[in-house]
Amino acid sequence: MNRIKVIFFDMGNTLLHFHYGDSDDEKDEKGLLYLTQYLNKFNSNITLEEVQTGFLDKWFEAIEDRGIKNIEYPIEDFFNEFLSKYNLEFTMEQCIEAINLFYKEYREQVHFENNLYNLLKGIKEKGYKIGVVSNTCYYDEVMKECFKKAGIYDLVDKYTFSYSLRIGKPDTRIFKAAMEEMKVLPEEIIMVGDNLESDIKPASDLGMKTVWLNTNNKTNDVGIAPDFEIGSLEELINLI
Repeated sequence: MNRIKVIFFDMGNTLLHFHYGDSDDEKDEKGLLYLTQYLNKFNSNITLEEVQTGFLDKWFEAIEDRGIKNIEYPIEDFFNEFLSKYNLEFTMEQCIEAINLFYKEYREQVHFENNLYNLLKGIKEKGYKIGVVSNTCYYDEVMKECFKKAGIYDLVDKYTFSYSLRIGKPDTRIFKAAMEEMKVLPEEIIMVGDNLESDIKPASDLGMKTVWLNTNNKTNDVGIAPDFEIGSLEELINLI
């Protein structure tokens, strides 16, 4: 471990947990309301039902296969196709603002370990840099707001999200992009994630050290062997 310079973390179910509090359906319903209220500033005739069927349902249907194709779909294409019916066209900034409102309840109810800030701060104090390598179908800016909500945004040196790259894990190209941006080699990285197939295998294939976060004591029945296994993030500090 002497050569390690960077700790890569997955986001969802590793650093941040988005499925706490209200159900996802309840969060989406509230988000749809926030989104409609925002759109009404530009056209008061736009109804919640129209936003649901004309934008949200079509976008969600399109991204159902993202886990198979390992790609991300540009939200603004679906947004502006819907808005064209009202002679509207949003800038990228407006699209990001709108989706940030839609994602509000996920952000407000995001869950994380109580000692997460101190853990990441301790990693930085040991001289390591921290990167996030994660899949997300939302704008990078929207996800970064969740890190700010958790109070750990400034502790991360580099964020590499599938959305802006249009490449998702387990495609190794997302890891290569993160390595290039942080100017490190595979043998100088530890990858920490909860998913054996999306986090551990591609990182291991590239030559990184891997740490499987197995908080629910799941059985490893896929034949992918991490270098280390931990039951909570706080155990990581003892490995580095």
